[in-house]
Amino acid sequence: MRIQELEICNFRGIKELKLEPNGNNFLISGPNGSGKSAIVDAVDFLLTGDVSRMKGPGTKDIKLKEHAPHVTSDLKDCWVKAVVELSGIDEPVGIKREMSKPRDLICDDEYVDFLKPVQELASRGQHVLTRREILNFVTADANRRGKQIQNLLKINEVDLTRQRLVKVRNQLRNEFKNAQGNLETSKTHINSTVDTDTFDEDVILNFVNENRKILGGGLVKVLDSSTVKFDLQSPDIGSDERINLELLEKDLENLPDADFKEEIGLLQSQFKELYDKIQSDKTNPKDRLVLTQLGLKLAGDTCPLCDTSWDSDELEMHLSIKLKKLQKVREDIERLEELSTEISYQVKNKLSSISEVLKASRVLGLDTETYHLMVWEENLLRIEKVLDSDNYQGEPLSPAMDLQEIGNRIFKVADERYETTSPEQTAWDKLSRLEENLKYYEENLVKREETENALGNAEALHDAFIKSRDQVLDELYTSIKDRFVELYRQLHGSDEENFDALLTSSGAGVDFKVNFHGQGNHPPHALHSEGHQDSMGICLYLALAERLTQGYIDLIVLDDVMMSVDAPHRRQICHLLADFFKGKQFFITTHDQTWARQLRLEGVVSSKGMVELYDWQIDSGPRVNSQADMWNAIDKDLTRNDIPAAAAKLRRGSEEFFRSVCNSLRAEVKFRDNGQYELGDLLPPALKTYKNYLKKAKKAARSWDDNEEYDRLVALEKSSGEIFSRTNSENWAVNANVHYNKWADFTLSDFKPVVESFTDLYSVFKCDKCEGLLHVNVNANKVEAVRCNCNSFNWNLKGK
Repeated sequence: MRIQELEICNFRGIKELKLEPNGNNFLISGPNGSGKSAIVDAVDFLLTGDVSRMKGPGTKDIKLKEHAPHVTSDLKDCWVKAVVELSGIDEPVGIKREMSKPRDLICDDEYVDFLKPVQELASRGQHVLTRREILNFVTADANRRGKQIQNLLKINEVDLTRQRLVKVRNQLRNEFKNAQGNLETSKTHINSTVDTDTFDEDVILNFVNENRKILGGGLVKVLDSSTVKFDLQSPDIGSDERINLELLEKDLENLPDADFKEEIGLLQSQFKELYDKIQSDKTNPKDRLVLTQLGLKLAGDTCPLCDTSWDSDELEMHLSIKLKKLQKVREDIERLEELSTEISYQVKNKLSSISEVLKASRVLGLDTETYHLMVWEENLLRIEKVLDSDNYQGEPLSPAMDLQEIGNRIFKVADERYETTSPEQTAWDKLSRLEENLKYYEENLVKREETENALGNAEALHDAFIKSRDQVLDELYTSIKDRFVELYRQLHGSDEENFDALLTSSGAGVDFKVNFHGQGNHPPHALHSEGHQDSMGICLYLALAERLTQGYIDLIVLDDVMMSVDAPHRRQICHLLADFFKGKQFFITTHDQTWARQLRLEGVVSSKGMVELYDWQIDSGPRVNSQADMWNAIDKDLTRNDIPAAAAKLRRGSEEFFRSVCNSLRAEVKFRDNGQYELGDLLPPALKTYKNYLKKAKKAARSWDDNEEYDRLVALEKSSGEIFSRTNSENWAVNANVHYNKWADFTLSDFKPVVESFTDLYSVFKCDKCEGLLHVNVNANKVEAVRCNCNSFNWNLKGK
């Protein structure tokens, strides 16, 4: 897509403005605050329905519909429209976007499908490069740069996929951890029932067979919930709510004689002591140890976390010393974990007994005791959760009645209501409880295995994805890097002929390092100047844009991106844009008139493709001065018979034109320390230098026996000489009227030949085809040729 015409109405600082780039490069110059960025925002709005400058950090209270329209206009009167060229469409297409409906691009239905890829690419921000965006590519951290580049390349879905895989993995890891915890809890319940401290299947199986023997059952050889009471008859046909006094007494004996406040307090105080020993921040000491170990494993010439440059040996030594200090921490952590495990086991064991006592209390209808048992259970569950999370912190425990008093009350009521239980009934009840415990254990065993397999699959999938992602992205980044290096070398010439760079995926980010004169690879802002960083950002952006556009958007907006690039390299950027991106349409804004002249001088833009904004007013917007309209403006002055005004425009325009001519031809101009040159300082050296080169070109053609070229140059010498003579005869008239000498009373018929002679004079120094100024080719500080940008004009000055 290229823009033929652009019309802006009541948008930002623009009231009414129409530009006609005609599909070619276009330059918008002017001082800060003159409205240049408003034109960039208008193009952005036209293509995306939004203004990227009005989004991001610091723009919370900025609203598109409130702040994008001109401050003195209504929302309904704000719009941007354009006539554009589209790939695959022979005729120009009109598009429009109104602020009242910013999401709707107005165009004929037949062109909607052609415009979809254009809008999609524009939505990534590919079409506009600002000074702020350069820094996102060059000096940003790896993650921020990664997001920016991946968004442009539309591979941000890759990182979204990674994030989802990490989320799933973490979720499954938590499920596995919960399943493992539930499995351990079920083991504790079994241990409590069997009255053992450790989970041992042989011990449990002996417990089963001892109680089966009491009931007259045979031995079982496999521990399974289905075999515990296999082929046994219940000795009791009574109510299911019967309470076994022997088991109740055993459960009451196992109730906690303390609320573990003292134990938890000890654990917390030891944790705090370790915590303060390591650092003053709030990083978990266990995490710090693991992080340091991982950092040592990944150490290179940058910190694996913050991308800060390090000498690899120094970084390894720094982390090794740090790890050595943390060895004592490892011992303290292990001691804390042992203490935590011990308390956790006791808590789980007591929870199992409280659960059984709670059942009895409910059967007996003891509401008060039931309530206080539930408070105890809630407190212990809270402690268990704290221990499982390894942070040893928690809310204060709720107050509860003494458990001994609760237990005595429960047993007394149960003893009054129920008779002593027979050995057979006790054996049956033990097996019933163990059967329930084993079912819970078996369920958790299956769940633990399922979650472990799921976690293993998630980790394998995540690792395979990361490996594939890094391989694919590194290949993609390498191709972009190669183009970036080519452009940067072209830009900086012999100064950076050995320049190279690294552009590689780094976790979720993109690691970007550049070579500094053979002294190793470093972040761009470590050793390179601000101007070099800017030029890197431009080259990297252009390499990305070239990869992205796919023939859909040939438009690239460079919004005041030359702030710190020095003048010689600006000229090289001109060559870069003109020679390496012939298929693109550049919209360039600048407040720097030197840069504007260079763009025209090097043929990046023609005189018809330039406008200057100035004298911005809130009611009327900017005033526009177009280089292409200079002759039209002079004609208007002549029509009004305002000869002094026409002479002033001609003189100012000619001073600027011949300043560029002298620069491009290396003409010898008399030095002025104030840098202010008048037409009389510039025109004679320009004519003299042109004649000298023409003379050398004729001599060179003759030395090579190129008669055809020699005859052409002779004819050119004659025609240009006539123009020079006519200009010299008329030039005094310009001076007379600019300085308003009263005796120079010119009429329209007097001054019109002056304008015509200067029109012809301009054409001598420009190519008819590309409209670029003639410039010299220099080798070893020696001028060898005079050419234009398209090489249609080519004088060889090097003789045989």
